[in-house]
Amino acid sequence: MSILIIEHSTLTGAERLGFRLSEDGHRLQVVRVHKGEQLPDNLDEVDGVISCGGPQAPDCSDDWVEHELRLLKEADELQLPILGICLGSQLLARALGGSVAKCSAPEYGWYDITLNASGKEDVLFAGQPWTGPQLHWHLWEVTELPADAIALASSERCNNQIWMKGIHTYAVQFHPECTRETITAWIADEDPDSGIDGNAIESETDANFANYERLTNRFFDAISQLHMPVHTRLQRQRH
Repeated sequence: MSILIIEHSTLTGAERLGFRLSEDGHRLQVVRVHKGEQLPDNLDEVDGVISCGGPQAPDCSDDWVEHELRLLKEADELQLPILGICLGSQLLARALGGSVAKCSAPEYGWYDITLNASGKEDVLFAGQPWTGPQLHWHLWEVTELPADAIALASSERCNNQIWMKGIHTYAVQFHPECTRETITAWIADEDPDSGIDGNAIESETDANFANYERLTNRFFDAISQLHMPVHTRLQRQRH
């Protein structure tokens, strides 16, 4: 049994989170769909799913999209722990009956997110100061949550920055997984005519990264120890 990590780009992997999961004894199955690697036919050997970010639109017609949507829906039905990040959040919403659309005002760089009352009480976020700037890089957003899902946090431009469904399915629109090198690579990868101010983002990164890294490391601890605990995996294996 393993945690299935679905990567959509070489620039949006889950290395930091994957390292934390491995430290706690999880086995990882990384599938890089952008490289043509095949997703599993079913989730018989999977006990958790992480859908990462990527540059694709959530309604794109790439060969892997329908397969991933089916697996995300199946994982939710099986009550496996799921985490969607940015594009992964949007795909997860689509898979579970929600809606996505282009943002009225895209978020590139550092923007504050604010936990609502439900978010402040949630086991993954309680006691953590999710009020400072977090890293964002998205043109699309979840505009309508799936049935029975609730929002946990928002930003000035995005109502569904963090959301959950039941106790097994979580999604974040911002990017908790980045390294400094990732951010520099994203800036370099953007079209020079995109209007993104790379110098300003680099300056904001200098100011915010240390706190961001501390906070997201605590989030990864919560994901590994509370959302996808190894003892739960071992119990599934015995049954």
